[in-house]
Amino acid sequence: MKKFALILITTMSSLYASQPNSLRDSYHPAVKGGFDIWIDVDLLYWKPWERALVATNKQSDVFVTDDFTEAPLEHPHFNWDWGYRVSAGYLFSSNHWTVEASWTHFTSRASQHRSSHGSAFLGMFPIWSLSDDVIAGDYVFESDLKWKLTINMLDLQFERYFKPCHWLELSPFIGLRSAWIKQGGHVVYEGGMFLIGIFQPGVSLNGSDFIEMQNNYWGMGPRVGIDPRIVIYKGFSINTEAAISCLYGFFNVRQKETYLESPRFSHHEHLNRFRWIGDLSAGVQWKTLFNKERYALTFKADWEYHIFFNQFQLKRDDFGLVPDNRTLSTQGVTFSGRFDF
Repeated sequence: MKKFALILITTMSSLYASQPNSLRDSYHPAVKGGFDIWIDVDLLYWKPWERALVATNKQSDVFVTDDFTEAPLEHPHFNWDWGYRVSAGYLFSSNHWTVEASWTHFTSRASQHRSSHGSAFLGMFPIWSLSDDVIAGDYVFESDLKWKLTINMLDLQFERYFKPCHWLELSPFIGLRSAWIKQGGHVVYEGGMFLIGIFQPGVSLNGSDFIEMQNNYWGMGPRVGIDPRIVIYKGFSINTEAAISCLYGFFNVRQKETYLESPRFSHHEHLNRFRWIGDLSAGVQWKTLFNKERYALTFKADWEYHIFFNQFQLKRDDFGLVPDNRTLSTQGVTFSGRFDF
C-alpha cells in the first residue's frame, strides 16, 4: 500500500512538473495582470429531506381498530428543484489571502394526498389535529398536505491559500453566515371525526378541518472550513469542501386549526436558539485561460450536502407520532461557472 501511494504521488508530481509555466493548474493567482476579481454563478439542483414533516399514517380498518395511532407513518417527499448561488471575490496582492461574498437561494415544495377513496371501512389518524379532545380512536377519510421550504444564506469568508506540494492546494477559511430558513403550509383533514351532521340514516355530510403552520428561522454566526484541491492534469482538478457554522437566531412558530370556522387549536411562539449547519461538497473542475492568461474561465460540477440541525420546531402531537428527528437536509448537484479578470 505504501509503495502504491509513493508511485501515485511521484506520477502526479511528474505530470505537473512536465507542464509549461501556466496558471491553468493553479488556483492562485487566478490571472496575469488582472484586477484580481472573480464572479461565480452556480446553478443548484437539490432535494430536501425533513423526517418530522408528516401529515398522517397508513389506513386502518375502522371496524377492527380502536387505536389509529399504531399504523406506520406516511412521509411526504420534497421535489427536486432548482436554485442558484451568486458569488464575488477579490484576491489580495499577496496572492495568499482572498475575500469572498456569496448568496444562496433555494426553494422547494412537498405535497401529499391520502384518501380512503370513498370507503367507510378505512380511516387514518389526523396527526396535526392538536385539540385537547382528540383521542387515539379518531380517524379521517381524507388527508391533504401542501408545504413550501425556502432557504437563503449569505456568506462572507476570508481564505488563506497554501500549496504543500505541486498537486495539492489547501485553503482553510473563516467567516460569517446569515441564514433565513422559512417553511410552512397547510393540512386539510376531511371525513370521519370531522362531521357536520347527519341528514338521515346512512346519509351524512363531512366537513373539513383546516390547519395552517409556519416554522421560520433567522440566525447569524461564525463559519469555518477547509477547501482542499487536488490538481490532476491540463486544468482538471478534484475539489472538495467541508465547513461548519454555529448560528444564533430566532424562531417564529405558528399553528392554527379551524373547523366549521371555529378555532380548535392555536399556538404561537418565539424561540431564541443556537443552531448548527454543516456543509460538504466534492466534485471536479476544469479551468482554461485566454488572451495571454489575462482572463480565466472555470467550470465545476459538485455534489453538495447541507444539514440544518433541529430546524423543525412546531408543537408535536400528544401521541408521539411526529418523529424526534427534526433535522432538515438538502443534497444534490451544483453546476458552476467562474470568470476571473
